Amino acid sequence: MDPSLPQSYPAGWEGHVVLSDGGLAFVRPVRSEDRDDLAALHRRLSRESQYLRYFTARRALPEAELDRVASVDYRGRMGFVAFVQGRLAAHACYVRGEREDSAEVAFQVEDAHQGRGLGTLLLEQLAAYAHEQGLHHFTASVLPQNRRMIEVFRDAGFPRKIRREDGVLAVSLDIDPTRHSRDAIQHRHAEALAHARERLDSRRPDET
Repeated sequence: MDPSLPQSYPAGWEGHVVLSDGGLAFVRPVRSEDRDDLAALHRRLSRESQYLRYFTARRALPEAELDRVASVDYRGRMGFVAFVQGRLAAHACYVRGEREDSAEVAFQVEDAHQGRGLGTLLLEQLAAYAHEQGLHHFTASVLPQNRRMIEVFRDAGFPRKIRREDGVLAVSLDIDPTRHSRDAIQHRHAEALAHARERLDSRRPDET
């Protein structure tokens, strides 16, 4: 199949995930009908979160930007969205760069759900999907004060390089699975499941 042609919607990548605090989210590939939800997600971001994502605080995304992030080809341009209690809470995407084996990634997570592991889970999902598409590297430009995003890249377990360029951190990740990255994923998932069990136990009626 010609890699330049769009790929059909990859329904096999839909599924529920357990967040770091034991909560649940539903993650799936982005679809064109998510456009309005993506616009609403951006409007709900704090001014600080908007600035950290786009290096400027914009009240609304331009129409062309919304078209770009919502209409992907599931090959060189890919995105995942995460829903918490039925509302779109996070979005992550990659765009293949000039190098055929590399893509630039970007993330946004609603302020109310930051710190719950959504960014890391979406990075895992993106990396696994990208690897199947023949990609081996992710790059990202991150402001130095964006500590949460830096932690996401650090905690993922992938080999990484970070260098400062004109006041911005240029991050490079090797996304080929390694023993270290697999161990990091398994550890995160085990902790999330333990927290989920704690949530269930706390909701059970006292049987004594």
